[in-house]
Amino acid sequence: MSKAERERRQRLERGRRYRAEHAEERAAYTKKYREDHAEEIAAYRKRWREANLDHARQSNREYMRRRAAEERKTEERRQRKAAYSRARYHTDVEASRAKVREYLAGRRAADPEGFREGKKRRNDVWRARNRDEVNRRQREKKRLDPSANARRAQEYYAEHAEERREYSRRYREEHREQDRERSRQWRARERRRKEAGLPVRRLHRIGAEERAANAAAADEFFGRMLTPEYQGRVEAELRTPPALIAAWERDCERFRAAQYALKHPEASSAVVNRRTAEEERMDAIARVINDRLRITPRRPEPCPQPDPYEPVAPAASSGGMGL
Repeated sequence: MSKAERERRQRLERGRRYRAEHAEERAAYTKKYREDHAEEIAAYRKRWREANLDHARQSNREYMRRRAAEERKTEERRQRKAAYSRARYHTDVEASRAKVREYLAGRRAADPEGFREGKKRRNDVWRARNRDEVNRRQREKKRLDPSANARRAQEYYAEHAEERREYSRRYREEHREQDRERSRQWRARERRRKEAGLPVRRLHRIGAEERAANAAAADEFFGRMLTPEYQGRVEAELRTPPALIAAWERDCERFRAAQYALKHPEASSAVVNRRTAEEERMDAIARVINDRLRITPRRPEPCPQPDPYEPVAPAASSGGMGL
């Protein structure tokens, strides 16, 4: 090894030791420098990218290729590991479950509070990620057995009667105005319903047996075979009578004729309407010709004067008490 090579290696070693011993100081200095010269660094990067646009794009494409390859390898490795875990689990299910129980028992014994908090945190994350599925399961459970839910509610209210009364009193005081507004909206909606002649809202809850019967009836109705004979019978029962169709067509023709007469009075069947429309049309044409040939400006039209006062002659006396 030559002397120059030995000195070069010594300098590299001293630089490496210095960077390792002063890592925190160098990181703090770098951070402070970047914060103090953020605008200069951004301007330099912008100028460099504009001057080396092709190189920057090529580097970006290579980086994205490397990143995609790494993600693909990570996903393949995860799938292989999951497949291996499933195969090992199903090889001896009872032994695998016993091993998991033993592992969880050891963690619970080592740190009970931490184990409980970690389990709660994982459950909360899972519920937040699968909120729709959890709500669907709860609705299905209540639908299949509503009595169990009602029984649990009664037991809870019996055990916390005083707390529920206090909560109800506080809730009514805090939401008094909202309750009054909802009552006003309900009364206004009922008033509009009565004025419109609509029936009373008759929505109600049904039990599991009735819901199952309705579902079976719907499946039977919508799943039946539509034969040509059945289609012909339904069309014959639901066909609109020809008399109603003819009456509707006559009403439509009358309405269209009336609307056309309103927009085109000159085509109306009434002689007065045609004569008035023609006079208005001729007046408009004469006014346009007069404006074209006029030398002096048109005199303003005089304001209409009221009719002169004519005293009313006294009525003949009837000879009564109004003499």
